Amino acid sequence: MKKFPDMEHDEPGKVTLAPGKQGEIVWQFTKAGAVNFACLMPGHYEAGMKGAIKVGRK
Repeated sequence: MKKFPDMEHDEPGKVTLAPGKQGEIVWQFTKAGAVNFACLMPGHYEAGMKGAIKVGRK
């Protein structure tokens, strides 16, 4: 994203929001494991907009 800051990502599991707005993404996991996620906006990952989800077995 730093190299191409105007590039748009068209992914079903993403949402782009204006500052101060809220949104929702619903993910359905089919297997156990760790899933990392992060914001792709320039500088946001470095600012800490990232995380991990630990998916357990049923």
